[in-house]
Amino acid sequence: MSDWVLVPCLVTLRTEFNAVSPGRDKGADGSIGDSAHTSSSDHTPDEDSDILRDHDSDSKNEVHALDIDSSGPWPGGAAWFDRAIKAIVERHRTGEDDRLQYVIWNRQIANRSVDNWRWRTYTSTTDPHTNHAHFSSRYTTAQEQDTSPWGLLEEDDMALANDQITLTADTAKELGRKAGEKMTAATLLQLAVIFAARGDDKASAANDRYASVDTRLGVVEKWITSLGDPGTPPEQVAAALRAALGDRAPEVGRLLVGS
Repeated sequence: MSDWVLVPCLVTLRTEFNAVSPGRDKGADGSIGDSAHTSSSDHTPDEDSDILRDHDSDSKNEVHALDIDSSGPWPGGAAWFDRAIKAIVERHRTGEDDRLQYVIWNRQIANRSVDNWRWRTYTSTTDPHTNHAHFSSRYTTAQEQDTSPWGLLEEDDMALANDQITLTADTAKELGRKAGEKMTAATLLQLAVIFAARGDDKASAANDRYASVDTRLGVVEKWITSLGDPGTPPEQVAAALRAALGDRAPEVGRLLVGS
């Protein structure tokens, strides 16, 4: 088998999942699969397959499939992962995206060519795809090379809106006393998402409702300081700010660009 690469659009998808949960379990992740010359699996490098070789117009040896482990941990728990997969499919159904050919997840499949991305029961193999979601990209060059955002960080924000865990009045009061007005409205889940976007090792502690107030404030203070660090990737800063600002993010963004 010759050297191979994962198509760029799926590299971006994997990168976004990693950004949402930097420490996620990757045991069920996968890209390359069957190396048989007659394999029609999208996990097979296309130039190594007699069936796939003429599916696209280039001679790059590319893999057009990606598996993402479902176990996370994700910012809104298992529900976040399910919602994120369905949101990707919905954007394809409405025409907002067109990079994928089909998605398999949790005993169901949604296909570009069948029923316009409507979910159907998956019976093609014995694998129910409950421990991972499968994404197969299209073989057209424009779609293969499209590395625009997949919207997973927006789903991260949605987790805040739908699954927010509010601090008890006493804890909020203590946070306010120790950190001033900027922390009074903080929630445990907001902190967890911020740390996950930041890639902080203390993300799990931030999501623990019994973690000490001092510990949480110390990590938040460290995170705030890191936003000005040139070494912090811009996409992580943007994700963390969206999580922290919530509905105010667009307004603050307009102010920053002077519009």
